[in-house]
Amino acid sequence: MTITEKILARAAGLDRVQPGQFLDCKVDQVASMDLQGKLVFNTLDSLGSDALFDTGRVAFTLDHHSPAHSVAIADVHAAIRKAAKKFEVKNLFDVGSGIMHVVMPERGLVLPGELVIMNESHTPTGGAIGAVVIGVGQTDAAVAAALGEIWLVVPATLRINLHGALRPGVTTKDVALHLMKLLGYERRAIYRAIEIGGPGMAGLSMDARFTLTNYCSDMGAKSAIIEADAVTLAYVKDRAQRPFTPVYSDPDCRYEDVLDVDLGALEPLLACPHALDNIHSVASQAGKAIHEAVIGTCTNGRFEDIAAAASIVQGRSVAPGVRFIVVPSSREVYQRAMKAGHLATLTDAGALVFPPGCGPCMGEHSGVLGAGEVCISSGNRNMKGRMGSAESFVYLGSPETVAASALQGVITDPRTLQGASKELTHAD
Repeated sequence: MTITEKILARAAGLDRVQPGQFLDCKVDQVASMDLQGKLVFNTLDSLGSDALFDTGRVAFTLDHHSPAHSVAIADVHAAIRKAAKKFEVKNLFDVGSGIMHVVMPERGLVLPGELVIMNESHTPTGGAIGAVVIGVGQTDAAVAAALGEIWLVVPATLRINLHGALRPGVTTKDVALHLMKLLGYERRAIYRAIEIGGPGMAGLSMDARFTLTNYCSDMGAKSAIIEADAVTLAYVKDRAQRPFTPVYSDPDCRYEDVLDVDLGALEPLLACPHALDNIHSVASQAGKAIHEAVIGTCTNGRFEDIAAAASIVQGRSVAPGVRFIVVPSSREVYQRAMKAGHLATLTDAGALVFPPGCGPCMGEHSGVLGAGEVCISSGNRNMKGRMGSAESFVYLGSPETVAASALQGVITDPRTLQGASKELTHAD
């Protein structure tokens, strides 16, 4: 069996499972957030449930509208806090804690070999830990929170083997965009588990791995997973809130399809308006003027992303007329970046640093776009109206590409700034 099939078999109390099989599974963790959390609690009430299956294994994060930007949202947050107290929720990550998909692994609540249910579309992110992490709607999340169970269909698995190493200026965001180009348009990943591995994985940090699994949700995948190795175990060692057992695919397991990716052959890429799989090289789009640059989100708002951006802007200035917004994805990331001096470097260059959370990614607050404005973001979605006006334009790229573009005021290949004098500030 594949790693995903093994984890689901364990959760269902079975020796073996196969793709297409319906299962009743025991869950190890359930989580929701502010957009859905109130609905989850409302559903629990409507079902007549007055208790959770385990108060330590159901978590809520206030992240999408954080801090509250309207009275209506403040009331939603207050309702979630009240309900969390009623149900004795032990893990309520309040405003400023960060994004669920970042906070849950940080706090040791997503662990190798587990089945985790979350109430948000970018849930596959946690699969970088070596867990099966699946996103569901509020009704399934509420039932899982009450009973500790959920029904699932075993997905077929697509295997992606990474080979070689990334060249300077190329990142795992570019790998993710390359995979989107391969899998997105044909929708080959719909309701599939994407298992990522191969010899090239050894050179990727946990921050990099989370970027890969995060993007799989927008390829249509049910889940994404990376087998736990020394890098994973070092990350979870001092974070784990409970015992765990890593699981690995059998050497003779069957995959529906296998793709091989040469990391050394990739270049900086962009998802261009208005589709995630409208992928082109940064070089081909260079010179297009921007109004806003954003680094953050559950895709690329981690410590290494902020550090990379800081290294590019150090000693330089953001181009006139460009709003450069940085949103750390969690309090841990914020504090690490602050102590390392990266936030000071970014603000010295002219960036605005916002509290941990989702920020402007969903187009509700903290830097929404007006009609005709162009944004380059390290986020994950660029459909029409995603970050504000339906008449705005969003390009998606790596933090390095975003930072380089913020300096120049136009879309810029980050490799063109490598080794350049720090006197370079912005394009004329």
